[in-house]
Amino acid sequence: MLDDRDHDRQDTFSLSEVIELTGISKLVLHAWERRYGTVMPQQSETGRRTYSREHVIKLRLMKACTDLGYRIGKIANLSVSELQTIILNQRTLDGLEPVFATLDSLNSRELDRLLSSHYFALGPIAFSKDVVIPLMQEVGRRWAAGKLGVAAEHMVSASIRSLLGHGMKMLAPGIQPIKIILTTPEGELHELGALIAALLAQGQGLRTHYLGPQMPAGEIAATAVKTQANIVCLGSQSARFHKGTREVIKIREALPDCVELWLGGHGFNEADHIKGTRYLKTMEEFEAAVTRKITEVLRSAPDIQEAAEPARA
Repeated sequence: MLDDRDHDRQDTFSLSEVIELTGISKLVLHAWERRYGTVMPQQSETGRRTYSREHVIKLRLMKACTDLGYRIGKIANLSVSELQTIILNQRTLDGLEPVFATLDSLNSRELDRLLSSHYFALGPIAFSKDVVIPLMQEVGRRWAAGKLGVAAEHMVSASIRSLLGHGMKMLAPGIQPIKIILTTPEGELHELGALIAALLAQGQGLRTHYLGPQMPAGEIAATAVKTQANIVCLGSQSARFHKGTREVIKIREALPDCVELWLGGHGFNEADHIKGTRYLKTMEEFEAAVTRKITEVLRSAPDIQEAAEPARA
């Protein structure tokens, strides 16, 4: 039997070793390769397959995801980090089953107690990333499957909104020379994505203005001018938000050219082609974009960086 300590020193693996290390049968592994191109092993002239360490890592993660109930067709093209996120989120959800029990019984007092305990234990940033995001994704899945009602969805959204609002007040004001406005366009009621992004932006030091949901294009533009904002970020979590493209065009036309327009969430899936916008698919992409923007601004103005450093100390 091949020991994990042995394979830690290996760079390549035979088919039989991969089968033993991953728990995937030869038949299933070949089917995954043929139908979905999950991994592309090297093949000798005699047909002998050779797999890399990266192949083994990815296959193990894919096996873990299918064991959790995910269909291979849905995860075949995901990266290692994306597969790891699925598994970590599932572990989080396993710990949140008491939350779903309170939603099933519509026990708002107990729901507030459970979520508050997570919030104060983790702090606003970790609570947003490690609890709220996977929780609301699962709420959406259960709602779509008919396992969770609208009342429960609204109840958990209200409880989370209250906690995140508290988090915005508790975080220190931004010190970076970048001002960002976050909101949702007119007609989009789902604000949690924009609120989480506002919390993360403030956590990274941006001067953050959160306007709440459903802001008309003219009001967004006027606020951007008045606050001298560098970025406007719109959130839309609803795939049913059919006015997304039209609203984005209106807002882009109303904004000064010097103001960047960022888009986040499923509601903007079809708006990512609009000139003068940046579409950020995940919160990780949003955080990375914020980091790049900070680096870009500080590099272009070293005197600003020198002024900001004492404030961070």
